[in-house]
Amino acid sequence: MSESCRSIEILLAGEEDETTLSLGQTLSGWGYKVTTAKSLTEAEAVFFKIQPKVVLAHWRFNKGKGMELYRRLRRAENISGCFLVILFSESEIPGLSDEAISLVDDFLCQPWDGIRLRTRLRSWERVIRLEDDLGHGMRALENANRKVIQANEKMRKDLYSVAKIQTALLPTVLPAVDTVVFAWVYKPRLELAGDGLNVFRLDENHVGFYILDVSGSGTSSALLSVSLSRVISPFPAQSSLLKELTAKPPGYRIRQPEEVLSDLNRSFPQDPDTKEYFTILYGILDLKTNVFSYSTAGHPLPLVLTSKGRFKTISGGGTPIGLVDGAIFAREKCKLSHGDRMYLFSDGLVDAFSPERVSFGISRLSKAIQASSDLALKGSVDRILSTGETWCGAAGWHDDVSLLALEVR
Repeated sequence: MSESCRSIEILLAGEEDETTLSLGQTLSGWGYKVTTAKSLTEAEAVFFKIQPKVVLAHWRFNKGKGMELYRRLRRAENISGCFLVILFSESEIPGLSDEAISLVDDFLCQPWDGIRLRTRLRSWERVIRLEDDLGHGMRALENANRKVIQANEKMRKDLYSVAKIQTALLPTVLPAVDTVVFAWVYKPRLELAGDGLNVFRLDENHVGFYILDVSGSGTSSALLSVSLSRVISPFPAQSSLLKELTAKPPGYRIRQPEEVLSDLNRSFPQDPDTKEYFTILYGILDLKTNVFSYSTAGHPLPLVLTSKGRFKTISGGGTPIGLVDGAIFAREKCKLSHGDRMYLFSDGLVDAFSPERVSFGISRLSKAIQASSDLALKGSVDRILSTGETWCGAAGWHDDVSLLALEVR
């Protein structure tokens, strides 16, 4: 007897005659657990109680109700994994209807010999075992899918939390300066973005601001962007990167842009696993002289539109943060005049391409800036963003887009 047959219960539905008794004894002798039922009602009750793997019923069982038992079982739930077999004699073969054939899984014709019966039982066992394995596999798959759904929901909530933090770190209140006005737009390609920007007062005479772009996209880039937004802060309680305390009045020293980038380069080396790095432009505007001192680390240079409608040449360069140990960053200066506008942007704007795969480019950005020069600064940055979106077409932006602008009044 096989090991598998010990776990298989058989319901034998039939009259208590010599044939039924003999079959039951034979099956029990081979190690199967056999339960008999003498009536249709009893057979149905026993089936739902013990959930047998095999049901054997005679064609003429219970005054011709053998097929009625199988009709009821087929309509019941949880019938899968059970093998329904009809017993009949050779003389009854012509009486088997198409319905009878569709209701059962196998037929057993009397008289049967031991070898044929055991061979048939082994084939039923294999089918039952395969169905059991399939059932276990389906349940395991359902459990796995449920866990995936739960994990996705948790991830969605986590991403939403990161997105909220990222949005909260954007400048909600711009510095109140009589001589300079600021405006910005921030358009993440997805819910999370690798771009970052901010504007803040360093003291009564200096305003600092930056725009950065983390390589790649997704959660890791967004988390690095969030970390950088917290680090590049003018408040001593949060960071000493931008200002350091001194013993001499006024009690602090504003650190120069090249110092800030050098510290960032030491603190944020490229991750060997994610290969992430970032570009940044950080600058300080002296409100008394309108001199803009800045350093760049692989970030696109700003565009300065003068009050006369011409663009001023801006110099700079530098290596992205994290790529080269001990990288040296230069300090550049640009004198701004009344009416000048300066636009800082991420490469998602100039690298945006049309449906024909043509980049928006610096030239089109310059024209968009000039075309919006008659608008207030906020209207100008909104118009430039709209022009870029139109250029991209239905596909939309292909990268995060940030645009930060200032105007000397």
